[in-house]
Amino acid sequence: MVKRAFSFLDMPSRSEKPRVDGMTMCIDQGLGFDFVKGLLEMSSDYIDLWKLGWTTTQLQELKLVKKKISLLRSHQISVCNGGTLLELSEHQGKSTELFRELVDMGCDSTEISSGSSDISPERIVELITEAKSYSLRVFCEVGKKLPEEDYEAEQYNSLLKEFIEAGADKVILEARESGVSVGVMDDKGIPIADRLDKVLEGIDSRHVLFEAPKKSQQVFFLKKFGAETSLGNIHPNDAISVETLRRGMRGDTMNDFYYVIADRHLKKQGKR
Repeated sequence: MVKRAFSFLDMPSRSEKPRVDGMTMCIDQGLGFDFVKGLLEMSSDYIDLWKLGWTTTQLQELKLVKKKISLLRSHQISVCNGGTLLELSEHQGKSTELFRELVDMGCDSTEISSGSSDISPERIVELITEAKSYSLRVFCEVGKKLPEEDYEAEQYNSLLKEFIEAGADKVILEARESGVSVGVMDDKGIPIADRLDKVLEGIDSRHVLFEAPKKSQQVFFLKKFGAETSLGNIHPNDAISVETLRRGMRGDTMNDFYYVIADRHLKKQGKR
């Protein structure tokens, strides 16, 4: 058992790794091995999925990418490609080669998307099935990169349901790295509650990973759906910050999680 700083203080507990719910997905825009190694020494317990952003790995030496993936996997962190890499592979008719190389590199997951292309829903379903045949976990992103091309709420809802039914481990609600003007975000990065309700009608939020690069968005989703809500496109430096929000150990969520959970814990110990 690792002794943590200020261990004399009671701290709200959370689900342990490997997690199915309450996942934190970090996005890697080309980070070096030494940076990632140092980061994981501090925060690996709070990171569940590591996305190698869009096509950044295609510009890096293979042996260095493999070395970083091996490090991440040793910390029980799933690793996947960015969806754009899948889209380019599909455009060249090489999606099978992508899945094979992901496995060879040590990845255990893949992201499938059509945010910048016109891959049909039927083809997405086929890709989910094929990726599963390689024993890859599938994170299927729904949404377009450009606001003018984005879906209506009803279409989002239909696609999310279709891909969940097809076997995606999680469906991802698009927000990009900026967190503005796509998905359920307005042009200031504020979630549009009414649109979100329509997008998720009849869908258990546990099936969804919400891209939420901004702290205000993280707070919104955690308050709406609970501490075990899955969040994505988190900057690696923010992993511990997100965990404090989940546990109510930051002012934004303290009244929602910390006092409720901590008081319950203290009562069980007979301290209240």
